[in-house]
Amino acid sequence: MFALIEVSKKTGIPAKDILRGTGLDLKMLEVPKTQGSVEQYVAACSNATKLCDNPMLPFRVGRNIHLSAYGLHGFALLCSPTVRDSFNLAVRNHGLATPIFSIDWRAAEDHFIWFFPNEFRVRYPAAAKQFLLAQQLAQHITHIQDMARADRKLLLIKIAHAPPRGAELYEKILGCPVRFSAEATELHYNKSLLDDRPPLTNPVTLAMLRGACEKLIGRIGDESSTTGLVTQLIMERPGQLPTMEIVAHHINLTPRTLRRRLADDDTTFSQVFDNVRKDLAEKYLAAGDFTVGDIADLLGFTDASNFRHSFKRWTGVVPSEFKLKMAVRNI
Repeated sequence: MFALIEVSKKTGIPAKDILRGTGLDLKMLEVPKTQGSVEQYVAACSNATKLCDNPMLPFRVGRNIHLSAYGLHGFALLCSPTVRDSFNLAVRNHGLATPIFSIDWRAAEDHFIWFFPNEFRVRYPAAAKQFLLAQQLAQHITHIQDMARADRKLLLIKIAHAPPRGAELYEKILGCPVRFSAEATELHYNKSLLDDRPPLTNPVTLAMLRGACEKLIGRIGDESSTTGLVTQLIMERPGQLPTMEIVAHHINLTPRTLRRRLADDDTTFSQVFDNVRKDLAEKYLAAGDFTVGDIADLLGFTDASNFRHSFKRWTGVVPSEFKLKMAVRNI
C-alpha cells in the first residue's frame, strides 16, 4: 500500500482519494509503510485506475516494491545460497507476501519461466486486474535485481490479455519483447540466472529464517491462533511500530477483543511485539551485514542506545557480545 500511496501522490492524487472505500484512513498512514489486506489493496488500485489515466502508474509502483518490504520472508530470499533456492523458497512461502497472484516457475532447455497459476481465477474488474498484473511484472523485475548480483535482463514476456492503451510502453519499461493475447502470462529468463548468488548468502542465517518462516506459514489461515495472526502482521512490518489498534483493525477485531483473545493465548500484544523484534534482531546480528544503528532503524527504535538496552533485556547480553558469540560459533 505504501508504494501505491507514494507514487500516486507524485501524480497529484491525494492519499485520501486512493484510500476511499478501503476502510483505511490518513491517520493509519502516519505509521510508515502501513499495508492493508488484499481486498483493501485491490480497492485502492481500482481508485487509482479511475483517478489516473497515466499507464506508467502501475509500473512505477512495482519498481518501488523491493524484497526488503517483505520483512523476514524477503530477508530469507536474499540469504539463500543461489537464486534457484530463492525461487523455491519464494514459491513455498509466498503466503507471507499477502499475494494477489500465486507464483511458480519451471525450467526449459536453455531458459526458465515464471508464471502465475491462478491468474484466470483472480476475479477483479478488468481495469484493476490489468493494473495489478502490470505492477506484478515490474515488481518481479525489481526482485530479480535485488536477488541477482549481475544485471539480468528478461528474454521475453507473454501477457494473457489484449494490448491495452499504452501497450508500447511495456517493452520500453520492462526492457524486453512483449507479446500480448498469449495463452498465459509468462516471464522468460536465461537459465544461467538460477546459479547466481544473492547478495546476503549466509547458510546459518538462512536456516534460522527458513525455520521462522515455516513456523509462521503454519499459522496462516488458522483463525483460532490470534497470536499467530498478530505475529504475522508485525513480522511483515517489523520497523513500522503498528499499534494494537491498527493490528486489531487488520484482523477485524476491536482492541478490547484482541486483548482478550491474546490473554486466552496467555500473552499480550507487547509480548508478541517484543518477541518478533527479538527474533529479527538476532537474525540481523547473525547475518553480520548490519550495524547496530541499522538494526535499531529496521526495528523501529528511536536510537541505537534504546535498541542495546532492549536487546540486553531480551537476551541477557549486548549486541556486540551476541555477534561475537555467533562469529565464534560459525568458525
